[in-house]
Amino acid sequence: MRVRSIVAGLATTAVAVSVTGLVTLTPASADPAYGTPDANDLVGVGSDTTENAMDNVANGVTYKGVDVPGYNAGLSAGDVRLASFGTVGSATIVLRQGHTAINRPVGSGAGKALLFGAGNNPDVSFARSSSALNGTESAAGLQMFPFAVDTLGVAVSGNATNAPAKLTGAQIVDIYKGVTTNWNEVGGSNGIIKPYVPQAGSGTRSFFEAQLTALNSGTPVTYGADVDQSMHENTDDVLKNDPNAIAPFSLGKQQTLFPSTVRMESLENANGGWSAQRALYNVVRGTDLADATLGPELNAVFSGTGFMCSPEARPLIEAAGFKQLATAGNGGACGEVTNVAVSNFASNEANVTTTKLKGSSTKPGKITLTATVTGSTGAPSGSVSFFAGNTLLKADVPLTSGQAVATVSGTPGAHSYTADFTGQGLADPSTATKSLFVKAGSSITESYPASVAKGARANGTITVKLSGVSDKATGTVKVMRGKKTLASGKLAKGKVTIKLPALSKGKHSLTASWGGDSHGIGSTKKFTITQK
Repeated sequence: MRVRSIVAGLATTAVAVSVTGLVTLTPASADPAYGTPDANDLVGVGSDTTENAMDNVANGVTYKGVDVPGYNAGLSAGDVRLASFGTVGSATIVLRQGHTAINRPVGSGAGKALLFGAGNNPDVSFARSSSALNGTESAAGLQMFPFAVDTLGVAVSGNATNAPAKLTGAQIVDIYKGVTTNWNEVGGSNGIIKPYVPQAGSGTRSFFEAQLTALNSGTPVTYGADVDQSMHENTDDVLKNDPNAIAPFSLGKQQTLFPSTVRMESLENANGGWSAQRALYNVVRGTDLADATLGPELNAVFSGTGFMCSPEARPLIEAAGFKQLATAGNGGACGEVTNVAVSNFASNEANVTTTKLKGSSTKPGKITLTATVTGSTGAPSGSVSFFAGNTLLKADVPLTSGQAVATVSGTPGAHSYTADFTGQGLADPSTATKSLFVKAGSSITESYPASVAKGARANGTITVKLSGVSDKATGTVKVMRGKKTLASGKLAKGKVTIKLPALSKGKHSLTASWGGDSHGIGSTKKFTITQK
């Protein structure tokens, strides 16, 4: 158990509080689920856009009906846990046990301001940010760990709006300049436009303003007199019931918080309007990265080999509406520490797999199990473990050309077999269970006379018995001389009476042959008949 004193005098004695629950997020992101952080924890504040994602990563979430554990699963007081304070809640927060409360930071800029300069607060380990570092922040030695990609658009009321279905970049610029003031000027219904931007210090605001500058031929946009600059970013308060309101908005936030009350212009209807992709970051001090103790702890969470960029974190990030960036090994930038904006938005896409199972029993008491695994985004890699009920038969059989094959022993009869695929990289796991029959061995007895009179036809009963099962053999039995079939008949309850044709004078070597059925392996029996 590691204990690291953040500042002199910080109490290191704490009540152990285990993280035992998985959290399903609501629109207002929570503060640390386990209570007030202790001296060892990595504490973060800042962006409203990414607070849900970091809450998921820390505490876990129920996503698509599956409980996905977060970084803190199994950790308790004294361990290095991940703590993320939301932007909504009490006016003040206590960042660490035994320390003085501070005003709750709201927005990327407010979070980053606690990492350097006059506002530096050593209780803060990282700042959530939906925008890249500005010149002052970069000069102060801050570093960013990118982890996800978001799409920024503009949003209007999802209940009733006078806005058109899409807005181009040029139209958005004119709205925020105050040149366009009525929705009917851009193809909407009559209504005076009410443009909003988030509060100062918002990462969404700074990113949006950079986009406006680019759309305005590189000249910063001066807001019109009617632009309200006090909106809490990514909330539906000013949008949902106002048909004339418009504001920049995160698509990830819109998808997870209130999709029915806020409509993204252009994005939902794929009408070709304006939007822009951006990377999302966690920002740390460069000096902390160089620290012998704190640096490895930060890297264990935020680096390309850390939890944030792992396959285990992907569903936690997706549950917040974002796409996890791909790691450098997969052509992306996830976890690659930087002080400049990331433009490589290559993301990790889930390779959803399907496993199918079949079996072939060609020897008594043996069955060959074949699992075929296909992926939604290409051939998956990984391995398959085979089970009979809960009993492991064969572990980690690698896929070859999409298949894993194992021959296993089993008592004759029906068994429930499972093929459990464990994917590598982005391949999701999948499982197939099927009832398959291990075939029994068989033996043949016959009751033909040793000899028959001249011109007579030999008549006899052939019985096929399966070993170790109560099932009766089915199918056809043939009586052959060499390769020629002399006569045949179908089994009933494992028996069949077959009258042979009259044979030429002399001794004849014959074979009773049964080809097998779904429960038994075929067999033969040689016998002789003398025709007088």
